[in-house]
Amino acid sequence: MIVRMKRLFFIVYLILLTSRSLYALPHDKDDYILVVHSINFSEVWTQGIYEAINNTFAEENISVKGEELSIPAMRDTTDVNKKVELLRKKYPVPPKVIVCIGDPAWLVCQPLFDKEWKNVSTIICHSQELIPTQIEYLLDRDLQTIQHMAYTEDQMKSYNATRLVQPLYIKETIETIKKLQPELNRIVFIRDNRYISLYTQKELSKTMQADFPDLKLEVLSTPALSTENLLDSLSLCGKETGIIYYSWFIFKNTHENHYLIDNVQKMTNSFSQPPVYILADLNIETGNFAGGHYISENDFSKSVIATVRLILEGTEARNILTHIGGTAHTHLNYQHLLSHSIEPSHFPINAIYYQQPPTFFQKYKIHLFSGFAIICLLITIAVLRFRLYFQKLKREEERREKEKAEEANRLKSAFLANMSHEIRTPLNAIVGFSNLIAHSESPEDTAEFCQIIETNNELLLQLINDILDLSKIEADQLEFTFTNIDVSALLATLAQTFKSRTKQGVILEYSIPEQPCFIYSEKTRLTQVITNFLTNACKFTMEGSIKMGYEETTDGLRFYVTDTGKGISDENIPHVFERFAKFDNFIQGTGLGLSICMTIVKRLNGEIGVESKEGKGSTFWFTIPCEVHHENTVTSESVQ
Repeated sequence: MIVRMKRLFFIVYLILLTSRSLYALPHDKDDYILVVHSINFSEVWTQGIYEAINNTFAEENISVKGEELSIPAMRDTTDVNKKVELLRKKYPVPPKVIVCIGDPAWLVCQPLFDKEWKNVSTIICHSQELIPTQIEYLLDRDLQTIQHMAYTEDQMKSYNATRLVQPLYIKETIETIKKLQPELNRIVFIRDNRYISLYTQKELSKTMQADFPDLKLEVLSTPALSTENLLDSLSLCGKETGIIYYSWFIFKNTHENHYLIDNVQKMTNSFSQPPVYILADLNIETGNFAGGHYISENDFSKSVIATVRLILEGTEARNILTHIGGTAHTHLNYQHLLSHSIEPSHFPINAIYYQQPPTFFQKYKIHLFSGFAIICLLITIAVLRFRLYFQKLKREEERREKEKAEEANRLKSAFLANMSHEIRTPLNAIVGFSNLIAHSESPEDTAEFCQIIETNNELLLQLINDILDLSKIEADQLEFTFTNIDVSALLATLAQTFKSRTKQGVILEYSIPEQPCFIYSEKTRLTQVITNFLTNACKFTMEGSIKMGYEETTDGLRFYVTDTGKGISDENIPHVFERFAKFDNFIQGTGLGLSICMTIVKRLNGEIGVESKEGKGSTFWFTIPCEVHHENTVTSESVQ
């Protein structure tokens, strides 16, 4: 049993070991990336690139190796050949990808690219358009003889290489300096005697002659100046001076090896009165430099890594177009500028700032977010409460609308039933008394029957007119024709007309002002409203009196009809002017008249109302705004 368990354990172990090995070697075991630096990786910019490559591909189990050439320390071609031979022996197996930091590295290793590394995909990171045609010209630092120079693109055409360019944004940097230092009248350029430094100085001089002819250029360089002399010169510079630092490498011998070190970066900040600017990313987060316009080390590293990845995926370097390694921005150190007396009002708006003090929002963002969260919570609660409230109102409105619709349906049903009754009653009377007339021989009976028929004809006609008016209102086709109206004459005519319609013992009175008045209004509709009021008064007044008249108001006339009839109960008063409203089923009528009256008065921009006490009588009134004109005096009279 134990033996079987040991065998099983051993098999599982082999499976796990095999799977781990397969995972650890996604590429050929001999594949590696070689980063060749023209100087050394102590530079902040290049160190960042190397670390980014190493950290990225180490996670993918691809080895990354680095070589420092220290080319400025090479004295002649003998040193170059020694370095080439050392690389040939050190890397007998060609790398998968070569990244050259600076085109001098490619120039030194050209014998290897011609033979051992001929087909190796290579990425050349550089900033120069022109390079020396031979290594001797590089070592001699000859920038003057144009015959010794060639375009980098032309020199690399026959090689499996692509270029990743880091341009010098000299013009943009000087423009930034001018914004920060309006008093600027000269540029001081700090450099060493490396080939790339001399090349940069040449480009700076060309740019200033073309774009800034009003500025003077002064160069502080090694070995012409010692570090002490350099710092002394910086201490004498004023606000009118813009200082651009490029590099200040010093040779140091250790164990017979030559090294380049830059030990003045921190000191320039202390000795210089104006800010110190740069043309490439030298880690301005520390505050040693003010900054400048360039592609950040982080962005350039991403471009290098993306290009390396394309090659690892199978794309030949020669098939990758030359491109700029990122997007340039203005990078500035906020505290460096402040410490060198630069007014914040001069700071460019579109720059990327480092060591910037936190804004009010950044400083109190926790408190602001907390307050905002509380406010949002309160708003949410309020919105929910309002939502519930409006939902309640909506439900209540829907309930009322439902009840209103149900009531309207009920009233319509009642109206139809009432209409059939109201129409049938006069028709039956007309038909019945017409038959009686046909068989009657008594003149007295015939006259009485004719009077009854006439009364029912009028009633039937009123019913039809109400129905027609209702249909016009529903279709919004109720017609109004305005004319000049003698109001006193109109009321006198109506009084005479209704004198005969009052019940026995009921007195009809009308009262008008002594001065007659004339208005411009709709006579037919005005008459219709007053007639309706009088008709109802005659129906419901069994004894007493009916009074009609009008009076002037501040903006027009007020008409009224007052009776001593049965009156209206308090619960029915709010419904008086509703359609189909009838409070006495034993009285003939459609229940439409008062509703039509209200529509007419509203169309005349007036108001209508009723005042009533059950058992004592009612007063129906309406007002219309109009311009009143007076003529001859008229006395009030009563019509009995």
